[in-house]
Amino acid sequence: MSVFEEQQTMLTHRVLQAKSNCEGGDMELGNGSEHEISKPLSPSHYEIDLTDDDKKTHFSSRIFFEQRHLNIKSAKTILRTTTLWGALVFVGYRIGLGGPPETPPSVKWLLKPPPTLKQMYYSRNCDMILNSTRPIYTEEQWQRFRDIWKLQGGKDPSKRYKRNDWRNSKAPPDLVPPLRAAQTTDGRGRGVFATRDIKKGEMTYGGTKHYIFFYDGHSYRRFLDALSDDEACDIMKFTWPQDGVGTNGEPVIWGPMDDMALQNDGGEDRANIGCPEDKHCGMFDEYALRDIKKGEELLCDYSQFFSLDFLEYDMWKEFGL
Repeated sequence: MSVFEEQQTMLTHRVLQAKSNCEGGDMELGNGSEHEISKPLSPSHYEIDLTDDDKKTHFSSRIFFEQRHLNIKSAKTILRTTTLWGALVFVGYRIGLGGPPETPPSVKWLLKPPPTLKQMYYSRNCDMILNSTRPIYTEEQWQRFRDIWKLQGGKDPSKRYKRNDWRNSKAPPDLVPPLRAAQTTDGRGRGVFATRDIKKGEMTYGGTKHYIFFYDGHSYRRFLDALSDDEACDIMKFTWPQDGVGTNGEPVIWGPMDDMALQNDGGEDRANIGCPEDKHCGMFDEYALRDIKKGEELLCDYSQFFSLDFLEYDMWKEFGL
């Protein structure tokens, strides 16, 4: 062992002794070397400077002492007490002195089943909200709904349709639907109206660019949870479950997030847009069933999509709603 290594070993031994005293001061070692133990930065932290005259080498090191104490006796006492208490509760339950402790209110909601569509509808006070004058959404607001859906992982099933699938839209990429949303004059609330004259057989809407889709009740609830009561009530009115929409024909919950969501029902007799009998239509496309004048309200036949009382429609139950 070199002189330098011997000094380092002696230094470490002296520092360990100095630790218990928590004192600083000058100390001397043989061979003309000196080191200084500064006052500790903490009860377990010492800084040492050592100069080696023989090798003319200076080094600085810090030694950290961690003090860990484990009170085994206390730990055993706690374990025995916990075991005894658990045994007493179990015995008391078995002999009828009392049942298991009541579930804390803070976690009771975890044990409840998720809300159904009706429960969400009434808890949001949708009866009152939807019977009041509702606003016309702007394009920015519609875009916000679509953005939330995408951020939550929303996927368009039509993107995976086969090329020859009849459901594929035939709408051109540059289609501009000739419609706008406005308040109706007959007191029914909001509706969509023709922005120009539309000829019979002309496409009025197509494609899935503005649609949102949900494959299960959980994702639908999560989407509604991100919205205000007013918005959530509208979304529950704008969306519906329908079979045959999913990639493999499975049912999904879907709806347009643009002015078409405000389209009213005209029934079989009054509907002026839909799929003409002599035309092969994609699932997402609509055409004028007759000539339509500018400013005329565009009406479809709701029965093509879902039961008129959407809250009673059994298909919601397939999604746990």
